[in-house]
Amino acid sequence: MNKNTIIGTLLLIVLFMGMTWWNGKNASEREQARRELRAKQEAERAEQRRAEAEYNALMDTLSEVQKDSIRNLAAVQDSLNQVKHFGSLVGASKGEEQIFTLQNDVLSLDVNTHGGMIERVSLKNYINNNDSTELRLFNANNNSMSISFEGRGAYRDDISSSELFFQPLAVSDSSVTMRLQSEEGGILDFIYTLHEGSYVVDFDIRTKDLERLSHDRRFNLKWNHKLLRTEVGRDFEERYSSLYYRFANESPTDDDLESSDKNGQKTVSGPLTWFNFKNQFFSSMLISRNLFTDGEMRTSLIDANDPFGNIYLKDYSVNLYFDLENDSERLCFYFGPNNYPLLNEISEEVAERVGLGDEDIELEHTIYLGWPIVRWVNRFIVLPFFHWLDSYHLNYGLIILLMTLLIKGITFPFVRKSFISSAKMRIAQRLPEVQKLNEKYPNQEDAMKKQQEMMALYGRIGVNQMGGCLPMLFQWPVLIALFYFFPTSIELRGQSFLWAHDLSTYDAIITWNRHIPIVDWVFNQHISLFCILMTAVNMFYTWLVQKQNPSQQSMPGMKFMMYFMPLMFLAILNNYSAGLSYYYFLSTLISILITYIIRATMDEDKILEQMKYNLTHPKKKNEQSGCAGLMARAQEAQKMQQKQMKEQVRKQYRK
Repeated sequence: MNKNTIIGTLLLIVLFMGMTWWNGKNASEREQARRELRAKQEAERAEQRRAEAEYNALMDTLSEVQKDSIRNLAAVQDSLNQVKHFGSLVGASKGEEQIFTLQNDVLSLDVNTHGGMIERVSLKNYINNNDSTELRLFNANNNSMSISFEGRGAYRDDISSSELFFQPLAVSDSSVTMRLQSEEGGILDFIYTLHEGSYVVDFDIRTKDLERLSHDRRFNLKWNHKLLRTEVGRDFEERYSSLYYRFANESPTDDDLESSDKNGQKTVSGPLTWFNFKNQFFSSMLISRNLFTDGEMRTSLIDANDPFGNIYLKDYSVNLYFDLENDSERLCFYFGPNNYPLLNEISEEVAERVGLGDEDIELEHTIYLGWPIVRWVNRFIVLPFFHWLDSYHLNYGLIILLMTLLIKGITFPFVRKSFISSAKMRIAQRLPEVQKLNEKYPNQEDAMKKQQEMMALYGRIGVNQMGGCLPMLFQWPVLIALFYFFPTSIELRGQSFLWAHDLSTYDAIITWNRHIPIVDWVFNQHISLFCILMTAVNMFYTWLVQKQNPSQQSMPGMKFMMYFMPLMFLAILNNYSAGLSYYYFLSTLISILITYIIRATMDEDKILEQMKYNLTHPKKKNEQSGCAGLMARAQEAQKMQQKQMKEQVRKQYRK
């Protein structure tokens, strides 16, 4: 293994350690948010208990006649307050709750006459992996949605749709109209339409004589949503869940609420195109014609130790304002999977529905695919090839194998060049000229001079010390791209391969419930089999590389570091998807086979003879190519610069 390969490996170690540190930093911030939330909730409960105790103590001092009188007065006062509050909508403040179900072959949702809003959403083709039940994005227990406006009562209060009962009209299996009509004749309709085979729900807001129902055309959307757990591993699902959003003419890339604002709050001060209550694999999204212009969005973590911590992950909420410029406005909900091709396909369609024309609103960017260059690799290389293979309905284990073979096939020429470059450095040690240099500079303080002369000698015999740079640079974006691709690929969710029941999560072969300090923190009470296999082949590959480069035996610290790296990957990837560990296992296994193939086809004696020939027939520096030529020219430029500096010093001394 040459110096550049070692440097590349160390950089990779630093990269993964940095990612581990960043995840740990985010975990600390989440823990602080949990503590603050618990303290706030406890203070609110204490205040409520105090108020109830004072009221009960007062009632205990009264006679039954006095208590009845107070209750009657309270009832009369409540009726008066209702009239003053609701005004001409007081009749809609009372009614009978009815629930209507809209459904197609992929989606089912309930609309409640009490509030006129969507109350429950279920996806038919998926199940909740956390409790093996139907996959509900939300229901009345964890979700509340309402639209408020300024009423025409005596108080001119804000009236919420959740306080009113709507009248159902034009009811069918795929559409329903919820109507609110005031005694003065003003009408507000919420119309829901579900199309066959679609996860998109049209939400039309239509009004007639709105001034007879509301004082102005300004409305307020409030949507509170407790994110349900749907996957096996809480920590990993929590990491990939966030409140995403997109402002008009801005890309949502890397713009989720938790990374952009550490306190989980975002002030809206411009046209907002869409926002998304995103889970790891599913989304609840609202898209509009840039209607929302001010308000705020919030998100907070729900403590795993909370009584409902096993059910919920995060608490999302939006409080947004919009103006109805027209009597009819269309918005769209998206309730469905985080499937990149699907979201990419419907982006322009949904934009046209809400009135944005053919604008690409980039719904697919709600799926995080890594940093810019990594995202480019995923978007234009990994995803197209993956979905092309998926179109043949192959097993996903086989698809990952074919992807690995393709990547290895593309990188094989570069890997071969790197291997031969490393082999040349090893073979060069057999040259008398190299041995003489080692004897000439035996001391550590002469290492710099020895390195300079060795580089010059390598240049003459045709050994390129930078031969390993290109393969490493080429493979890193792919390596990191797949690191982000597999955990976000919903196609792997629920797909089995060999012993792994679900390639989108870890394949635990050993689990335990008893708390073990440090071990639990590293392995999260389980060990994944594919991760163990990946570690085993990495250890063997490290041994093989060490054997190929016996000169590294003089660097025991580096040798230990190279063996430590696979163990570090075991700790990092143990909680990741089985598909990712399976890919790394295959990739390393194929690298081992490639190593043996290259070694079997390489003639070391022929390479040594070529080196000897190069010594007697040296190339000019400007005839050298690739990294070696660049290095030679850089050395020549450095010597010229040093010569010029010395000349300047002489001139200054003469003056």
